[in-house]
Amino acid sequence: MKRKPSSRDLTRQEYRAFITTGSLSGLIVFAALLINIRVSVFPPEVETRLSLLALGGTIYAALYGIFLAALRNHREPVMWANALINGAGLLFFALSLPAELFFYYRLIALFTIISTAILSERPPVLLTLALGMFTPSLIWLAHADTFQEVVERVGLPLAGLVISETMLRIQEAARRQIHRLETINAFSRQVASTLNREEILALLNTAIPKAVTADSYYIGIQEGDQVQIPLFYDDGEYFNGGRVKIEGTLTGWVVKNERELFLPDLRRPLDLPGVNIVVAGKNKESLSWVGVPMRAKQIRGLIALASYQPNAFNLGDMELLANLSQHAAFALDNALTHEEVEKRSRLDQMTGALNHGAFLEVLQKMADESLAQHSPMSLIMLDVDYFKRYNDTYGHLVGDTVLNLLCDTIRTHIKNTDALGRWGGEEFIVALPRAGGRQAFHIAERIRKTMNEVQVAGRVDDTIPTPTVSQGIAEFPGERAAIFDLIDLADQRLYTAKGRGRNQIEPGELFWETTR
Repeated sequence: MKRKPSSRDLTRQEYRAFITTGSLSGLIVFAALLINIRVSVFPPEVETRLSLLALGGTIYAALYGIFLAALRNHREPVMWANALINGAGLLFFALSLPAELFFYYRLIALFTIISTAILSERPPVLLTLALGMFTPSLIWLAHADTFQEVVERVGLPLAGLVISETMLRIQEAARRQIHRLETINAFSRQVASTLNREEILALLNTAIPKAVTADSYYIGIQEGDQVQIPLFYDDGEYFNGGRVKIEGTLTGWVVKNERELFLPDLRRPLDLPGVNIVVAGKNKESLSWVGVPMRAKQIRGLIALASYQPNAFNLGDMELLANLSQHAAFALDNALTHEEVEKRSRLDQMTGALNHGAFLEVLQKMADESLAQHSPMSLIMLDVDYFKRYNDTYGHLVGDTVLNLLCDTIRTHIKNTDALGRWGGEEFIVALPRAGGRQAFHIAERIRKTMNEVQVAGRVDDTIPTPTVSQGIAEFPGERAAIFDLIDLADQRLYTAKGRGRNQIEPGELFWETTR
């Protein structure tokens, strides 16, 4: 959850600077008071009492500057103790100083309230005000004879209240801004150290609720005419993976126009022609909404906040979100570029099939999942019959065309969860998770029939013979329990199919019907 910025965010140096300023101000005022007492004509006992009072204030102001910073780690009790001492001291001064020195009480009161407001939260400040300013004013009001006296008695504590509240609000705004900058800096440092898309989204999921208070927030990334939502938090629950249309939605408007959208009160009519409010996540209508675009070379999207309360956000929240969005967009763009480079490094450059090493990695993962789920997995090993003839007779470009046509044919008959790899030369391998040998045979048969109808384009006067394929099938773990043994079995059966005259599948359908 978002942490409220406070004076605890001050560094030790900043903390000491504030304390030193307040301490010096107090020392100057108490020194002036001591001098005034000495040069004034008071009875000896009164002069002694007032001098001791001023000296005590001087000592506390000095100790305040010397020791308070050292007690920073004990801020909570120190704040309350300081507020209590300040309030009691002001009350004592108010009731002890004679009328001709009352000016010093006003100065001390204002400096005390200012220093307390700088270093404390609102409750301790109110304690100081109540004890040191409002209590003596209530006592004096009982003896006020004129309206002017009433105003004088009430005016000082009210002025102290206004000054302290103003300072507290200014500090809160400054601390919020500092907190926002710290959040942005921390997020930028963290995302700069990762090229993983999921980690970037996780960092955003941590940064957003720390920085702003929102019932709902989500990240959207454009995919065609829709916005995919990889992260969607709504009132304690996650609804990741949804999609929103670009046309006719607030989300789509921000993505399409690449502009911020600040809607503090959704109860008012939208001044956005063709745009409607779409309820997503929980079935509750938001009353505040902010969206900022994410823009980078390969990324178009947005980050959005929503609240069930009107006027829940301000322009500072939108500015913070825009900064986070900018860093997130570049980080996601870098991650996407890295993923594409990684993906290309795992693929055969010509056919787009997995290369030898990448296929083995995928196959091992599929085998592990097959064992864990107690489900079969099958392999098909394929080889283009008489492939050397295409290269030698019609040229390597025709040979490359044949291999690409084979891969395209295989892809039309397998699922996205299956894997296609180039094993070497004209030999390819297909992994079929959750498929037994009989299912693999039917897939292989469809591939064989489709290849028998393929037309290969060559030069104008060339007639390119239709390529055929021989295929070998093996089932895991029923026939072999290790993946290299499984590959060897499929490869042996491939050569058995080639030995039977090519354009064959080994074993045939009858084998799988009788043994399974």
